[in-house]
Amino acid sequence: MPILNFIYSLVLFLPLLAPTPIAALPASGPDPPAQARPPSGSVDHLNAYCQMSLWQHSPGKGASWTGWPLSRSPDPKAGFNFDANLNNQCVNLFELNPSGLAGELSSFIVTGWCECEFFARLECREGLFSAYNRRDDTLWERHNVDNRVQSYRCWYTQREQDFDWGTVTWQGVQPDSFKMVNGRKQVVWEKGPRWQDVIDKKRIGKCRSLPGRDDEEWQAISSVVVNGCTCNFYSEEGCQGDGLGSFGNAGSVIVKDSFSPLFFEQGIRSYMCFYPVGIPDTPRTDYDVAGNPGMPPSVAL
Repeated sequence: MPILNFIYSLVLFLPLLAPTPIAALPASGPDPPAQARPPSGSVDHLNAYCQMSLWQHSPGKGASWTGWPLSRSPDPKAGFNFDANLNNQCVNLFELNPSGLAGELSSFIVTGWCECEFFARLECREGLFSAYNRRDDTLWERHNVDNRVQSYRCWYTQREQDFDWGTVTWQGVQPDSFKMVNGRKQVVWEKGPRWQDVIDKKRIGKCRSLPGRDDEEWQAISSVVVNGCTCNFYSEEGCQGDGLGSFGNAGSVIVKDSFSPLFFEQGIRSYMCFYPVGIPDTPRTDYDVAGNPGMPPSVAL
């Protein structure tokens, strides 16, 4: 009898020892690619690469992130290291900096070849505003967007469709425009000839020479005003030699001799202009050759 009871209990227990059916495994294949994230680093917001800076409070205050929203490398050299995986990709702010940036953004800068839209919710939902070549340190004055941004997305654009024309205005000085102040040669402004170059779409990226640069009667340049475009300046003809700086944006930038002595005598000999990049802190102030504001692009120089 005890043996029968043992056999009977073993029969009841056997189903529990039977193997459990295994669900069908998914087909083998590569792991899904990791979602790309923009590299961070130190930027100057003055060149054409897409660049962004975000601050919890005012610039340099609180949690922050600075980098290249559309670049694959934190050190872009010649050209724009565009990463297609980052184009139009949603990025949550807490992934860039988990310490107080998301939902507390009050200042930002976006410059270069991109436009960015900011959202009030994660995964780029509930759009707030978009920005192109824009700096805003006072989001706290607009309560409908301050401390609300949770995510953003950027896309590549040069905004060529917004560009119509820009100008580069040169101010020369006469020989008697110099005077000595505390043993240093200074310039008496606005006494020399003024001339202007209109940069339309056909002249974008084309090297330009200063007229009569090698003439004996050539005098120094006291200032250059760049309106509505960005220009690189060079020490030799054909946009060769030493680069003397890049100036200009969608607004107005005045470069005076006091900024660099290279604007005198042995200075600029050629320049090349591009679509505007950077932040237009000052509105355009285009002047014609007579010094009158509001020069139309059709004026013959």
